[in-house]
Amino acid sequence: MLCPENILIIINKEYDELMIRKYQGKIQDGNLEIGDQQRGDPEVTNLRFIENFNIQTLKINVSSGMCEKLRNRTIKELTLQKSEQARSDAMNFNVDDLELENLEVLQMQNNQLGNNYLYNLVKFKKFHTLNVSSNNVDLTHIRFVTSLTKLSMSGCGLQNINQIILLVNLEDLDLSLNKGIDLRPLCKINSLTKLHMNGCRLKNIDCIRLLSNLQVLDIALNILHNINSISLLVNLKELDVKQNPNIDITPLKDLSGLVKLDLQYCKLKQLNALKPLINLKILDLSYNDNINITVLQYLKNLTNLNLNHCNLVSVYVLRPLVKLESLNIASNDIVYLNANIYEMKQLKSLRVDDNRICDFSSLEQHQNFNNFDNVGDKCFVISDQKQPLKQQLCLANNIRSIEGPNIYVIKIQNKLKKLRTTLDNIKKQINEATYYTYLNQIQFTGNIAHLFQQLNYLGFE
Repeated sequence: MLCPENILIIINKEYDELMIRKYQGKIQDGNLEIGDQQRGDPEVTNLRFIENFNIQTLKINVSSGMCEKLRNRTIKELTLQKSEQARSDAMNFNVDDLELENLEVLQMQNNQLGNNYLYNLVKFKKFHTLNVSSNNVDLTHIRFVTSLTKLSMSGCGLQNINQIILLVNLEDLDLSLNKGIDLRPLCKINSLTKLHMNGCRLKNIDCIRLLSNLQVLDIALNILHNINSISLLVNLKELDVKQNPNIDITPLKDLSGLVKLDLQYCKLKQLNALKPLINLKILDLSYNDNINITVLQYLKNLTNLNLNHCNLVSVYVLRPLVKLESLNIASNDIVYLNANIYEMKQLKSLRVDDNRICDFSSLEQHQNFNNFDNVGDKCFVISDQKQPLKQQLCLANNIRSIEGPNIYVIKIQNKLKKLRTTLDNIKKQINEATYYTYLNQIQFTGNIAHLFQQLNYLGFE
């Protein structure tokens, strides 16, 4: 007779075998996801079966009731995310439940965790990346994990971060959405190369002046005016200062190494500080009303430029920017689309929707935009067989003049040009050939008559 302990062993073995069969086929390139974001997987009541899998990345959409230890020797990256149905439940996991000797990356954001869940993080000897954003945690236990190179604590209600100075290897830090945070301890973390502080209601960022190794800085959604300390960050490559409506961008003139710059919603009028930034490739100036864009003609390395909602009436000054691949000038007051657009040979994406343009003839000469199709009120894609879905052109919500050439007429004109060339070739062949039958001549005559009928309909003489 089986004792209760033996019965339990049999049940657990059958359960493990069932889960192995269920998820073995879902492993792709060493990655496995358990459950969906809405309800997790109610059938999973423990994770013993994971021990049998040779996987490197595991994502678990945690459903209520999931518990017991998680063991595996191959997992390097683990994501624990509460399913929507389990959002109000307490999470059954804490770090002591994870026996993953090779773990390097742990993602546990938005799970209503407290500090007690993060006890004993130091046991992961190869650990370098932790994301606990949108949880009720601080640095109490995290400070001891000196191997960390990347830490995300966005939206954790942090104010005092004095203990962060112990993380001497930190390179990438996200402290966004922590209103009222005291950033002064950051000046002692010289190893930082990426720093995100958007949405912190910051008025002063003097603390970053000593972070000479910074390459990426995000200070968007704050209330900054004076950013003089930024001028000392000589290694900066990417800067995001959008939605700082009173900001003075004069210090940017010293950042000649900048490659990417976001200045959306900054109420800018003049851009003289950008003239020395000759290495800029990506620039976003959208939602700056009545901005003077004359200085942009000097930024000849730009590949991506966004100028939507800037009340522009002309973009003629952009003609020297021949390296542009993406140009967004939507939602302005542009009436005439300059012919120099066709000189931008690299241009693959163009948005001119919501302007007052009635003449698109300048696009006829552009090598990427000379085949118009599916014209309507939405974006449409123009592509060729070699590079499908690469070129994008949006012309919606402009003034389509009945008298002037509109996009549909241009489309027909292009097709007729090709037809005329084809007909000329056919005529030559007929004049030179002697073996065409009378029937073929009749058929050709009928095609010619039909073509001239189309030409007359479109107003061609």
